Amino acid sequence: MNILVVGSPNSQAEFKSKFKSKHSVCFKSCGEVNLEEVKVAEIIFDFEITDDPQHGKLYHHNPQALLLLNSVKTTLVELEKNHHWSNQILGFNGFPGMFNRPLLELTTLSVDRTTVQEICRQLDSEYRIVEDTVGMVTPRVICMIINEAYYTLDEGTAKEADIELAMKLGTNYPAGPFEMAMNIGYSHVCGLLEAMQRNTNENKYSVCPLLKKRSLTE
Repeated sequence: MNILVVGSPNSQAEFKSKFKSKHSVCFKSCGEVNLEEVKVAEIIFDFEITDDPQHGKLYHHNPQALLLLNSVKTTLVELEKNHHWSNQILGFNGFPGMFNRPLLELTTLSVDRTTVQEICRQLDSEYRIVEDTVGMVTPRVICMIINEAYYTLDEGTAKEADIELAMKLGTNYPAGPFEMAMNIGYSHVCGLLEAMQRNTNENKYSVCPLLKKRSLTE
C-alpha cells in the first residue's frame, strides 16, 4: 500500500516504530504536503488535522484514499462537517505516546467493520472501535487521572513522589501521573482537557491551575 503520513517528527517516529513498514510510506509535515503525494496515496494517516487543518483541502483531490485522522481532540462528525470529504474516514488515537501500542484505537461513522478488519490486517495491527467522542477512551482516562493528581498536589493532600508511587503500586501503571504528563506534554494534556470541557460543558474536565501553569513554562 502507498501510505502518506502527515505529522510532527515525534508522530512520524511513533508510526515508524509501530509499523515496521512493508509498505511504501511517505512522511511529511503539514506544511510539506503536496498534491502529487496526496493523489498517489491509498491511505493517509493525518496526526495534525485538528491543530492545522489547512492541508486537508488537498484530500478532495483523492476521494479514493482512506483517511485515518487523529480525532482525539474533536470528533469525526465535526471533521466531516468542516471539510465535506467524500472519502471513507476513520478516526484514530494519535495522542502523543499512545499511537505506538499493539492496539489501534479507532472510531468510525460509515466505514463497515469488515473494511476496518481488512485494513488492520494489512497493517498488521490489532484494533478496537470506540465511540466517536472527544478524548476517545485512553486519552480521556489518562488526562483525567493526571488532572486529579495535580489537584491533589495543589491542595496539599500529598506530595508528588507519594502520588506517583501510589499510582504505580495501586494501578500497576508503568508510570505515575506526573511522569505521564511530562512524557505526553503538558500542553497536550491541557489542550485535550479543555476540548473535553468545551464539548461536554462539564466542570470535571476543568484544568487544574497548577497543571496549566506547568504547560505555560513547557
